[in-house]
Amino acid sequence: MKFFTDSIFYSYAQIFFSNKRWFGVLIIIASFVTPQLGIMALLGVALSNAAAVILKFDTDKIRSGFYGFNGILFGAGTSFYFNVDPFLLSIILIFIIITFFISAVLENHMAITFNLPGLSLPFIISLYIFIIFLSNYDFIKPGFFGSSEEIISTSLPVYVSDYLRSLSLIIFQPNIASGIIIALAILLFSRVLFLLSIFSFTLCLFYLDLILPGMHTDYVILFGFNSILAAFALGGSLIIPSRKSILLVIISVLMVVIITGFFIRLFAGTNLPVFVLPFNFIVLSTIYSLKFRKENTDLTLLYFKPGSPEENFYYHQRRRARFDKFKFIFPELPFLGEWFVPQGFDGQHTHKENWKYALDFVVKDDDGFECTGEGKELSDYYCFKLPVSAPLEGEVIKVVDGIPNNKIGDVYLQKNWGNTIILKHEYGLFSALSHLESGSAKVSMGDKVKKGEIVAQCGSSGRSPVPHLHFQYQLTDKLGDKTLKFPFAHYLEKKDGEVTLKTFDYPEEGSQVQNIDVHQEIKNAMGFRLGDKLKFNCKLYEKEFKEEWEVKINMNNELYIESSLGDTAGVYITDKVLHFTTYIGDKKSALYYFYLTAMRVPFCYHKNLKWNDEYSINLMRNSLVRYLSELFLFYRNFISVKGSFEFKETVDEEDFRFINKIEAKGISIFSFYMKIMEGEVSISHEGFIKEFKIKSGNKLIFSAANSMMEEKNVEQSEIPFNEF
Repeated sequence: MKFFTDSIFYSYAQIFFSNKRWFGVLIIIASFVTPQLGIMALLGVALSNAAAVILKFDTDKIRSGFYGFNGILFGAGTSFYFNVDPFLLSIILIFIIITFFISAVLENHMAITFNLPGLSLPFIISLYIFIIFLSNYDFIKPGFFGSSEEIISTSLPVYVSDYLRSLSLIIFQPNIASGIIIALAILLFSRVLFLLSIFSFTLCLFYLDLILPGMHTDYVILFGFNSILAAFALGGSLIIPSRKSILLVIISVLMVVIITGFFIRLFAGTNLPVFVLPFNFIVLSTIYSLKFRKENTDLTLLYFKPGSPEENFYYHQRRRARFDKFKFIFPELPFLGEWFVPQGFDGQHTHKENWKYALDFVVKDDDGFECTGEGKELSDYYCFKLPVSAPLEGEVIKVVDGIPNNKIGDVYLQKNWGNTIILKHEYGLFSALSHLESGSAKVSMGDKVKKGEIVAQCGSSGRSPVPHLHFQYQLTDKLGDKTLKFPFAHYLEKKDGEVTLKTFDYPEEGSQVQNIDVHQEIKNAMGFRLGDKLKFNCKLYEKEFKEEWEVKINMNNELYIESSLGDTAGVYITDKVLHFTTYIGDKKSALYYFYLTAMRVPFCYHKNLKWNDEYSINLMRNSLVRYLSELFLFYRNFISVKGSFEFKETVDEEDFRFINKIEAKGISIFSFYMKIMEGEVSISHEGFIKEFKIKSGNKLIFSAANSMMEEKNVEQSEIPFNEF
């Protein structure tokens, strides 16, 4: 029953690009201001979803309202245009099923062939077929609600009245009361959509007076709701909100006015209504045309499961900040231990122009010296003859060996790169390791190497006055080809006395860097694997409850954790770092608080190791300040949320503990806003998540203890002493 009611509520919500169950409930209420229309709409969605269930269509799509919202429009639309009697009702029921099949075919065809949504195009097609079919019956004439005056009169200003009627007519309600309910629902769901509805309707009136003044009085509602729907789609629901999307709304409303005027003339003398045809025409053609751009950062089409425009904006911004530099492969630094970067990108000596994305590495001691004594001999340098490793799995494509090392201070310009090994990796990526020790190559052309495998030793051949390792990525196997900017997946950087985790980043000149050494206990605890199950005893404020987690995988082979409360958290794990990617839930579960506390965790342990991450503001508890800031979202995001992580020593020195300070801060006119939470996770020396908690100030908000460890301890305590 819950599945079926969810499918109905979400179907109503989908009409307004919403993914909230409560939003659908409010729209149902709005649809019953005129009961007959509300009943027919409900009949349409119930019959459509029932057909989808009986015919074994995808349950997730059914529940989301994918197959139901066109049934709502058809049920309400037919009863809006015709006086429904028993005979006509029987035909409507048949056509609701026809609408479902058209929707199933068209929605999937548009998605697969053009990567476009079907919108309400199935409803339009079905309605036109239905109206033309009814021309076979002379006794059935349109003219019920379609030609009547609004049911509930009002003393509101004409502009406000027309705006509310435009909203209500989206669900075929010919009254203002429905518009008030819908406007309230939109405001609660999305401040962006609410502003867009007012802005687009005002713009529509301006364009009408400017271009088609003769149609202003008779067709203002028709122009109005098409403009509002187009603004919803192109201003924030199908395109990430931005200043450019506002410009697109301005253009799209102009196109709506022109195209609506065209269809009114085209259908003159027929019984076919224009209704939402202009909205579908403009939105689909605009979205499709935008797919042919060479660059899409200014206007970003929705590329993930949609939420509210604000949620879409926050998710996109956070994804760019966290994962924009992520690649499908995970290269590591090409050496063991800790090395120094004397020359980085665009370095002052040789890393210029085509070679500006190269890196030089040496080894320094605690006093900052590269060598012992005066450094007159090669052997005085700490990096000389140290092993050099493959940054990635690949194939040895070129080996240059046998070039002698230079004396300190000399260079060999005729063989500029010195002894070099070039490796070919996936996706057409090559890496080159140069100035190697003469005769130290441990691989030959054609050999396959693994990431971290020793391939040679550091030397001082070619243009190398002192021993060092030159490293660069490139796109060919050519010796000394131009460099490519490509990140290392994860490493530790020591600079100014601090050790920081870097993920998919580039070593900075003047920093000490090293690869992550995996700590197996931490990886066992945080490296979630398919099928893993966890149990926790939890306390949220004063409420105590139990919660279980299970690690699952979706159809896209993406790991996620699902809690017994129904919440889910997406997990992305490289070989050395855990990243949480998404969270879906009501923010009352242990999984939610763990997501906040452990957004990103390296599988290593270094005392006082630090790292940072960014959060979406919508992942925090809702607040009035956040809602107010979203009124300005097209201009700027005024609130940011950052997490600062750090490993800390534990009292017993057996467990591992890291803390996280989550700081939400406002800027400019919202600079007064500040909210801080602190989280902590303890990992046992046995490789389990022992406990985690989060507090605000001195007040504990949430705590959870691993009950599986407690059960294990109880079981062991019940074993007689002589059986241990």
